[in-house]
Amino acid sequence: MTPGAAGPPRVLLLAYDLRSPGTEELAHAVLKVLSPTERERVLRKRLAADRTRSLIGRWLARRAAARIVGSPWTTLSTGQRPGGQPYVVGRPQLSLSIAHGGRYALAAAALEARVGVDTEQVARVTRLPDHAFLGPGERAALRAVPRGDERRAALWVLKEAAAKLTGQGLRAGLRNIGFECPGTRFPLAARTPYAAAEFRAFRLPGGYVAAVGSSAGEPPRGPVFVTPFRETALNTGRTDRFHE
Repeated sequence: MTPGAAGPPRVLLLAYDLRSPGTEELAHAVLKVLSPTERERVLRKRLAADRTRSLIGRWLARRAAARIVGSPWTTLSTGQRPGGQPYVVGRPQLSLSIAHGGRYALAAAALEARVGVDTEQVARVTRLPDHAFLGPGERAALRAVPRGDERRAALWVLKEAAAKLTGQGLRAGLRNIGFECPGTRFPLAARTPYAAAEFRAFRLPGGYVAAVGSSAGEPPRGPVFVTPFRETALNTGRTDRFHE
């Protein structure tokens, strides 16, 4: 590493637009390098779209972990714990979280920290009743802020990210995960007494929101978008082949 160069990130969040050209070819390439156990888990999914989303999510998780530890992503293997949490085989210092919904797949990796990520289309959350996931204090706070639908959807993905970070999943009950978002502009910094972690919610193009949380270190303000052939970071011009 050259003097003054930045080291690997402690928390990295990658995103992929599933409408990108080459998505199916990428998914097919990822399938080939999975372990037999992972491949079987993916192929059990009935819908082709679900298989593609799962493969892209796994690829993003490996890419994020590989960037942090400085290894090619094809040298890493991932597994899934009984509760559904992904992990990197033989790398207990790393935490992973994967999310995919509608147009996007996301994955976060963290070094020596727990991480959680989620994404959803704002319009889908709009159709959910308040009692499905909001507490009384959150309902009252929403009435006082602009762009209520977007802010409301941000609470949904924040709660989902927190449930993934703790490993509790939906067993926790989203209404029991209360968030405070003191700011008014995205990306929103947020905290919850449910988890000792820092969270951020942010917009994605096309009417989506996403959230990421980390138990140590500042969570990213947004994702690094990846395509099958290049990775465009928020602050670099790096270009990588997907298979490197």
